[in-house]
Amino acid sequence: MAMIRFFTRACIAMAVVAAMPSMGHAQNEADVLRYGWVAPLGSSRTMAMGGAFGALGADLGSMGINPAGLGLYRRGDLAVATGLNSANTDASWHTTSATSAKFQGTTGNLGVALTYPSVDADWPFFTLAVGRQVRMPFNQRIFIEGVPSESTVSDLFVQQALEDAAIYGYASTDEALGGGDIFPYSASLAWRTLLLLPDNDNIYATAVGGPVEVKRVIERSGRMWETQIGFGTCYRDRLSIGATLGLPKVEFEETSTHQETTVSAEDDLRSWDYNERLNVDGQGVLLRAGVNWRVTSQLRLGLAHQTRGRMTLLDNYSTSLSTQWADGSERAASSPVTNNEYLMYTPRRTTVSASFLIGKLGVLAADYVHTDLREGELGDPGTILSSGYDYAAENVAVDSSLQVVREARVGLELRLGPLKEYRIRMGGGTGNSPFNPNGVATDGSRHHASFGAEYRIGDVHFSVAWRRTWHKEDYLFMGAFHPESRGTLDRTSAALMFGAGLRL
Repeated sequence: MAMIRFFTRACIAMAVVAAMPSMGHAQNEADVLRYGWVAPLGSSRTMAMGGAFGALGADLGSMGINPAGLGLYRRGDLAVATGLNSANTDASWHTTSATSAKFQGTTGNLGVALTYPSVDADWPFFTLAVGRQVRMPFNQRIFIEGVPSESTVSDLFVQQALEDAAIYGYASTDEALGGGDIFPYSASLAWRTLLLLPDNDNIYATAVGGPVEVKRVIERSGRMWETQIGFGTCYRDRLSIGATLGLPKVEFEETSTHQETTVSAEDDLRSWDYNERLNVDGQGVLLRAGVNWRVTSQLRLGLAHQTRGRMTLLDNYSTSLSTQWADGSERAASSPVTNNEYLMYTPRRTTVSASFLIGKLGVLAADYVHTDLREGELGDPGTILSSGYDYAAENVAVDSSLQVVREARVGLELRLGPLKEYRIRMGGGTGNSPFNPNGVATDGSRHHASFGAEYRIGDVHFSVAWRRTWHKEDYLFMGAFHPESRGTLDRTSAALMFGAGLRL
């Protein structure tokens, strides 16, 4: 599933060469996974309780889970949760492994809820809330080096060059490659840096003459956050309803380097590097609605549904390639910078919840979340920056490589102290792998555990929350053309958030 954009471009280019002779598309099922399989930070309270908050409320984090929780407010609320997020990645390939870490400061939740009394005794309060919530941090670093390989990615450039240039309307493959008219992000760069060599008339070979050692470095940063406008109310203190208008915003940056160093000291080519840079910016809209029903004085049930999100994203993509030779010389070439606008439809999400009040001691909560990632879809917006491509092949890949994710969450809040001014919270959850098991070797189930505490004094509250999330996934370090390059990424992220709030 996860592989650098270059290899995806190559696959698409070979499939649709007649339609797209000069460029591929960077969009694929990885985009659906990135923006659809999220782990929101939320408020310090919701995070500490493992996200099991669909049948609770009176917290700004409800806007991102079940907005019916806004109907449980009886006073206004101003709150913020901010802290540090870390991401560790243990990359394993053959007998080589390496661990990398990346840190990012973040504000998980910031907002205000304003509660208004009503003259209608059946609907005593109405709450309007506005907030900003981080839905998914993207910070990650993948690093591995010194991995021996009998294969070389430059073989892909040879395959591209062997395609008849006449297919694209050019009489000479050499001239088309040299001018960047075909494969400007890959084989053209290899030709201009002598990584790709002419063997005979219209026959090509790679300058890599034998075994190599591979180094891969990938840096990712950014986040997806959501501006939220929520409304909630409660009927006779028994049935609360609510809705949230979500306006997601994406900022994502990825840089990657694939380096191969020749093992033999007799080779003219010492090493070569292929670099990619991708920037994604965009925004969208979705709707979240829910109900929260007080069945008894102790038991509450919740149901929430999130519609498909519609996002318009703009990719900024470029590549470069350099070769280093035995005589000390170096050659370098760069691709054009491409801007491509496209649509991303994120999948629906349904949450079923229950909570049980343990007298004055606290509350126990549980959530079940259902997300069909196969509902994710790519499309063309028909704008001046879009390509007009229909993304049919990519949407087929989404349907075949992803699956339904079912997640279970539990949370516990204990209320301690003579005035119940202290809160101790803990929670956790687990969900099955988002990947179709027929296409992967690693179980990608994601798990999380959390812990937190809060102190309340008058109308002011201070809190802290910690959460750890972990899962594994396959990674094709040299792309789908080299199945033996399959490795594993063991990913762990942790967030430490500090919260403060004021009841209005």
